[in-house]
Amino acid sequence: MIFTVTAIAQSLADYLSAFLPDVAMYEDPNQQDTETPAMFLQQRYAYIEKQLDGYYLRRIGLDLTYLEDFNVPDLHQRYLAAAERLDLALDTFPYTSGEGKTGELIRTYDREWTVDDDALHYKFELRQRVAAQKERNPMKAMKENITAKEDLTNGETSGGTTLYPRGDYER
Repeated sequence: MIFTVTAIAQSLADYLSAFLPDVAMYEDPNQQDTETPAMFLQQRYAYIEKQLDGYYLRRIGLDLTYLEDFNVPDLHQRYLAAAERLDLALDTFPYTSGEGKTGELIRTYDREWTVDDDALHYKFELRQRVAAQKERNPMKAMKENITAKEDLTNGETSGGTTLYPRGDYER
């Protein structure tokens, strides 16, 4: 599975459309042609922590910024209602990678929301264990697969390669 912020934004947009049906979702803050109500996904921070066996823990801080029309009398109540819907919906959400694989649930952590500057900011963190793609080292694979026949003696060669009996070399 490929884990990217763009795929997270698309997965959230698809998932949250059932909870906030009339809300336009944007990956980044949009300056023009924004239809309200609208929601923007912004990445606030990212940390990578090394784990065992070549894995890494990616911690990504995200902020869903929810905007309504500025001059409505019940603006604060609308933001509270949206925050409650997000609280109910965002314990986990299904992640769809760019490869089209679906169904894996991503858990959210440290969820909190605030209303400031006349916008709702719903902040949360994702913690995903990932493996970086490694280049294969064919020499290591070849070295680990060496076997010697029992009947060969030290120094006997076969095809230009010196073969040693089992037990006369270290891994």
